[in-house]
Amino acid sequence: MTTTKTLFGEVREQIGDRGKIEVLIGIPTFNNAKTVEPVLRAVKDGVNKVCPEASVLVVNADAGSQDGTQAAIKQAVGPDTPTAFVQHLAGDFFPGPISLQALSESGVPGREHAFRTFFTIAEELEVKACVVIDGNFRSLSSDWVEVLLRPVVEKAVDYVAPLFRRARYEGSLTNCIIYPLNRALYGKQMRYQSGGGYGFSGKLASLYLTKNVWEGEAARYGIDSWLTTVAVAEGCEVSQGFLGTKIHDTTLTGIELSILLAQAVGALFHLMEAYQEVWEGRTGSSPVPQFGPPYEPGPEGGAVNVERMVRGFQQGLRDLLPIWEIILAPETLAGILALGLLEAEEFRFPEALWVQTIFDFALAYHEKALHREHLLKSLTPLYLGQTASLVLGTREGSPEDVERAIETLCRKFESMKPFLTQRWRFP
Repeated sequence: MTTTKTLFGEVREQIGDRGKIEVLIGIPTFNNAKTVEPVLRAVKDGVNKVCPEASVLVVNADAGSQDGTQAAIKQAVGPDTPTAFVQHLAGDFFPGPISLQALSESGVPGREHAFRTFFTIAEELEVKACVVIDGNFRSLSSDWVEVLLRPVVEKAVDYVAPLFRRARYEGSLTNCIIYPLNRALYGKQMRYQSGGGYGFSGKLASLYLTKNVWEGEAARYGIDSWLTTVAVAEGCEVSQGFLGTKIHDTTLTGIELSILLAQAVGALFHLMEAYQEVWEGRTGSSPVPQFGPPYEPGPEGGAVNVERMVRGFQQGLRDLLPIWEIILAPETLAGILALGLLEAEEFRFPEALWVQTIFDFALAYHEKALHREHLLKSLTPLYLGQTASLVLGTREGSPEDVERAIETLCRKFESMKPFLTQRWRFP
């Protein structure tokens, strides 16, 4: 039998009895020798800015690096700061399958096990604050760490999520589905951007460990949005920290969109069932505190092939109609069929129709109307149509126009939420 006692015993052997540890720095890695050294130097500088007298422990949760990552960490940390190295692959300390490297934007297999490692050690040591920074960043500065750590140490904030400047249409899965739906569900205006840097209170680290999802799809396929959703749903003090531009090494290439979408949205729907009692009674949304410099929209980014997206939608209409007839309400399906008659430049996905589409998919998932993987993957052509519509409606405008369009969509999700709540219990 392994788990907590074995894990903490190994850490204690490495660091000895250091007394009270106040700040834990968690660094998940997988073959990040080229980047982890400057990352750790920036992290140490940031911690020194916020709490120079605090006792600090660095924990590296590694997925089996073969490029000298551990040696680079030792070089960067130096002899004065206690450091623990943990191999977090499945079977070492925690049961359950490990997620595929290719499906993790950070490039770290089993990312959920890395977070569980950090939280387990943080609880055992009763730390005050925990900062987790991916080891593959190239744009990290000490200011980032200050933004993530200072609110936890000085303002009793439980959770600081990252907020990045992204290219104009980057992150459309978040902007079109994850952010607006979660905002409508839980009532907080958290952007749900993919992670890379977080700040946690020791209290929240312990709370995460009580959740029986670590071997489930929500943690395995959506750990970053899961962290945010749990903090919001559990009523913790949540915030966002604007960190500027995100530049990092990644191995996320060649993955089918349908797989990524199915895993991300499936994790979201899974949590809807877990937190049904929470979101059913919440209406509207409220902003959360933001730390760091003011948020700025991103640059233009690369060209977007709208015509290909519309063709993908049309192909889905031809191939998936029998499945959509099972998932979608008749009025929703009628609206989708009408979109199939539009030329690419005329294509617009009405906001209310898109919201109704997502609600219908959530309800079909809840009711187990058909195999859930098939259900989730069949959303892909509809998502392509919504993304094309967003681009067509804003590409002649400014980056601020994109932000306004996303805000309008979020409000539509909120205003139409009563339809979802009514049918959730009484289909």
